[in-house]
Amino acid sequence: MSANNRPIHHVKTNIITGFLGVGKTTVIKHLISKRSHGERWAVLVNEFGEMGIDGHMLESNSNAITVKQVPGGCICCAAGLPLQVAVNQLLKQARPDRLIIEPSGMGHPRNILKSLGEAHYADVLDMHACLCLLDPRNLQDSRYLESELFIDQIDVADIIVANKTDLASRDVKMYFKQFFKNRYRNKTIIWNKPGYDLLKTLNQKHNAQNRPATGNLNNKLESAYNKLTLDFELDTVFAYEKLHNVLSGMEAERVKGILNTSKGFIRINNVSTDINIGFTKNSRINRIEIITTGKHDKQALCECFNALKL
Repeated sequence: MSANNRPIHHVKTNIITGFLGVGKTTVIKHLISKRSHGERWAVLVNEFGEMGIDGHMLESNSNAITVKQVPGGCICCAAGLPLQVAVNQLLKQARPDRLIIEPSGMGHPRNILKSLGEAHYADVLDMHACLCLLDPRNLQDSRYLESELFIDQIDVADIIVANKTDLASRDVKMYFKQFFKNRYRNKTIIWNKPGYDLLKTLNQKHNAQNRPATGNLNNKLESAYNKLTLDFELDTVFAYEKLHNVLSGMEAERVKGILNTSKGFIRINNVSTDINIGFTKNSRINRIEIITTGKHDKQALCECFNALKL
């Protein structure tokens, strides 16, 4: 029997969840860079919109890394069929030692765990820690604390990773610590600081008994988001300085993308007022996604970006 036809057994599997803009893709990229030499990883990325960007940001030249992107926010649906199809295809293609699943920031990880816990995966997947990345500043916003999705992501997690801690004030950090001390004593809490070996947390086993969401929760926060994707021909080039100014001043909950500019391709990863724009390698996409809590004026945005073209 050839290696490609042998049964796949006990693939270490982690879910890395968290709300929009918390830094999941960046953390996964770091984990990939720190994995053991020769270890094969597969990454399944699900995104909120119909066209993906995060999967392109995770692409690697290494044959040991396989990335599959499922746009449309569909793998968290209760039926679980899109997830199972995507997982089965990825396992067959990559035959990995570890599978990482990054749900959409608007996805309920509980449905993913339910699908992956079905009997036909019993000997195929070995469920390890579910990580929830959390920006401590979000705990200051009642919209998050009243959100069923936000609380669900915390509830199912084995490990809470406080991310972007350099942007949090001392009072915010104190509130974060008190919040988890009062409500989630059973959770492992990690402060993701430079130099911390987050890789070692992946081997903790998943606790299937993590409690469900309770209390007076709603879905107002997630239902308020609207997403617009602008896709351009790869040879479309934008004026770098003008584009940078527009992106830096854009009012949106989330702006991410890869665009071709007069100075080369840039990666945009903005969250609210946190601006993160840098250069990246040549890309196969020329695309930007804008997420707001209000309605988009698509025509105005198209005219704005068209005016930036060279």
